Amino acid sequence: MSAPVFRTQVPEGVRDRLPGEAARMRRLSAQLDGVFRAWGYREVATPVFEYLEALAAGAGKWARTEDLYQFFDRKGRTLALRPDMTTPIARLVATRLAGEPLPLRLSYFAPVFRHRDLRAGAASEIWQAGVELVGAPGEVADAEVIALACAAVKAAGLEGFRIGLGHVGIVEGLFQFAGVSPEAEAELKEAMVARDLVAFEHGVIRAGLSGERADLLLGLAHFHGGFAEAQERFGGVGGQVAEALEHVGQVLRLLEALGVSEQVSLDPGLVRSLDYYTGVVFEGYLPGIGAPVMGGGRYDNLLLEFGAPLAATGFALAVDRLLMAQERNGCAAAGEGLDALIACPPGREAEAMAWAARLRAQGLTVEVDLLGRSGEELAAYARARGAARVLTPEVPSIH
Repeated sequence: MSAPVFRTQVPEGVRDRLPGEAARMRRLSAQLDGVFRAWGYREVATPVFEYLEALAAGAGKWARTEDLYQFFDRKGRTLALRPDMTTPIARLVATRLAGEPLPLRLSYFAPVFRHRDLRAGAASEIWQAGVELVGAPGEVADAEVIALACAAVKAAGLEGFRIGLGHVGIVEGLFQFAGVSPEAEAELKEAMVARDLVAFEHGVIRAGLSGERADLLLGLAHFHGGFAEAQERFGGVGGQVAEALEHVGQVLRLLEALGVSEQVSLDPGLVRSLDYYTGVVFEGYLPGIGAPVMGGGRYDNLLLEFGAPLAATGFALAVDRLLMAQERNGCAAAGEGLDALIACPPGREAEAMAWAARLRAQGLTVEVDLLGRSGEELAAYARARGAARVLTPEVPSIH
């Protein structure tokens, strides 16, 4: 009788990582962590699951949909797998790190979990690397995390990184000026998140907008230009929109001083899926990758949900998309093989093991063949393992 089919399969939305990919992920983690530490960011780790109440405090969209993986503990309390890292870190800052000198610079490399549309092969286990800068309001903090994102992608050996920069106040202010209803606003934002211009245009029509009001909203979706063009097109609305544009302009000037302004372009229609953003928002892109590899922004109200009224900003990098870009650029394969494979003839086991220990002490990557292979069989195994050389106890040691 054959074994049950699910015994040998993994659930939809998750997958195994074989040695080569796991090694590339570990290498990417080290590359990113090196940059984060150089900028003063300290790594933290939070539980994979938490009380639903804690995650719902800042999860916004996730709390209103079925995207959360939920279950119960033995006391009947509702738990959930974390759908992002920002909310758990906000809880951590408000509790365990309360009273530490500000600002706090924190980093992470960890998976998050969301029910996803699997038709396009989207993952439900999503590995992210990112930072949170807590307790620093204003444009300088926004510019720091954007510049750090550029430095992190560069450290991963990737070129052509570009960032689209927007502000929640531009979109919210224009919707308010146009008199968009809450129902129409939700529909339009969903289309903007998906970058679905057709759905956005149909939403504007269904909202009953015309004339200047319709033109302003459609201008968000079709905008191409710099800061001066954005001011000319949207600045006349005044109020929240003008304030948001001024903030974005100051961030752009700081990024120019930091030497990364050429990687950043204005995207006034940018909307992120999570509801906790309050100011600057941004997304990052790489050539040949058909989805954002980075997203983030300012979320000044999230920590208040945990009793800590602190300003905050940060970003998350999509690890699997960075790995895909590294593979396409040919910068992910080095270092996965062995420096040496040591043969282990019968009766020479202790000698082979001792030799391997000496070479490992020199920093080499060494494997001892435990199956007694020799000749072409040993050579074939060495090629499969990517061994630079094959050694036998009879051959003088390499030093």
